[in-house]
Amino acid sequence: MADEVYFITFTIFGWKNIFVKDKYCQLVFKWFDYLQNEYGNKIHGYVIMSNHIHILLFISRKSPKLPILILNAKRFLSYGIRNLLKTDNEADLLNFFAENKTKSKSNYKFFEPRYDSLLIQTEKFFLEKLNYIHNNPCQEKWSLSDKPEDYIYSSALNYITGKGLYEIEVVDF
Repeated sequence: MADEVYFITFTIFGWKNIFVKDKYCQLVFKWFDYLQNEYGNKIHGYVIMSNHIHILLFISRKSPKLPILILNAKRFLSYGIRNLLKTDNEADLLNFFAENKTKSKSNYKFFEPRYDSLLIQTEKFFLEKLNYIHNNPCQEKWSLSDKPEDYIYSSALNYITGKGLYEIEVVDF
């Protein structure tokens, strides 16, 4: 599982809308920074939706295996989300996540227990998933933007103009 690219999706528990303010999305960018700085992993594409995240992630040989990587991501993001929800006095959301906890050690359950990952083995599949990521905010059920490049929490602008909100490793076939 090293030096491979994966399409990864993980979701907020109960599909609650958490990533609706910039400071919550910045948590994801901090996780991206850690992945790149600590392990040499690379973000090739992403979208942060209000209740789920899609990533095209290159996993280097230095990196922990994917299940550990996602477990650590969920742990890191959970602490940040908890702190921001407390600061924002979001008692209803905190109560929802507290009521649904499964482990006695944790006080909240912020993420669905599973995640999806697909190994990218062809250029065609990479481009299919990249287009899916970039068009996700434009889908009728989300209606977050009319054009992929108008949604700032995505790598669409990186591919269209060369500069997005978060710098990624653009793949040019």
